[in-house]
Amino acid sequence: MIINILGNTTWGTTLSKVLSSDRNQVNLIYVDDKKLLNVNKVSSIKIKEFEIKKSKNIKHMHIDELVLNNDDILLLAVPSPTLEKNLELVKDKIIDSTQIISASKGFDKKGNTLSTLIKNKLSVSNENIGVLSGPNLSSEILMGKPATSLLSFEDINKANYYRDIISNEIFRIYSGNDVIGSEIGGALKNIIAIGCGIIDRMQLGDNAKSAFISRGMREIVRFGTSYNAKEYTFYGLSGIGDLIATCVSNLSRNWQFGYALASGKTLEEFINENKVTIEGANASKIVNKVAIDKNLEMPITMMTNKVIHENYNPVDAIKEFMGRNPSKERN
Repeated sequence: MIINILGNTTWGTTLSKVLSSDRNQVNLIYVDDKKLLNVNKVSSIKIKEFEIKKSKNIKHMHIDELVLNNDDILLLAVPSPTLEKNLELVKDKIIDSTQIISASKGFDKKGNTLSTLIKNKLSVSNENIGVLSGPNLSSEILMGKPATSLLSFEDINKANYYRDIISNEIFRIYSGNDVIGSEIGGALKNIIAIGCGIIDRMQLGDNAKSAFISRGMREIVRFGTSYNAKEYTFYGLSGIGDLIATCVSNLSRNWQFGYALASGKTLEEFINENKVTIEGANASKIVNKVAIDKNLEMPITMMTNKVIHENYNPVDAIKEFMGRNPSKERN
């Protein structure tokens, strides 16, 4: 099986390492000529603080070289804001049997889920679009620590088939058939993680953080079920699993941004200093708008969005949230 990974991002390169094996050839696809040229000159690749030795099972190739054969996997591992642009580059290479797996998290500029964007941009059927999502901190995977993830296709038999192909002793894959639920859990947890970074920087304590995570989880469920996602999906790897890892680990990019935000950094400053995409910041704008349009009660998301994008004081945001009228836990 050939797994073609579009995106020589940290996550894309991490996936190339963990998915490559004697039975699975991985093609890591580059768009930037200069980056590919530099990679071809060296024997190892630097990702974060890690030096990763190049493997015979990973071919580093330019997008112009990409040829998709029957049942090949095209795995998308690019930041959500650049996904549409990257899809334009591959749309003429897609054939009817190409299986597309999105490992990106977020929404497009119009608020569509990424699977919807993929379907519309590539003119492919829903049954050939899958989602890979779970508690996957790239730094831990690069250290060789075990991780799990959920692979979802509409057809559970297809999910089972590709699960068995890519699962291994370090990266255990489970299968599911709720594509939309897997996507939404992975996108919204980043917003909650930013809030947890703020809470940790303000030293508000574990009680506050636990409450924030659990009430944030309720908002994820509320939002997801409004898209007809299955509620049980959010209590699995792509929901609560991903949420916990992203909210409690200082390896999480979105948590790091929240911590920096509460220290006085702006979004622009953090991005410029770290050369990263903050998916939660992008998602918060979209989710906030959808919540208003659908009349969904999502105070944590709305408050976090105000702190990120409207320069709202985190202390005032906490006071406003805690001062809301009492309510039932589940509504």
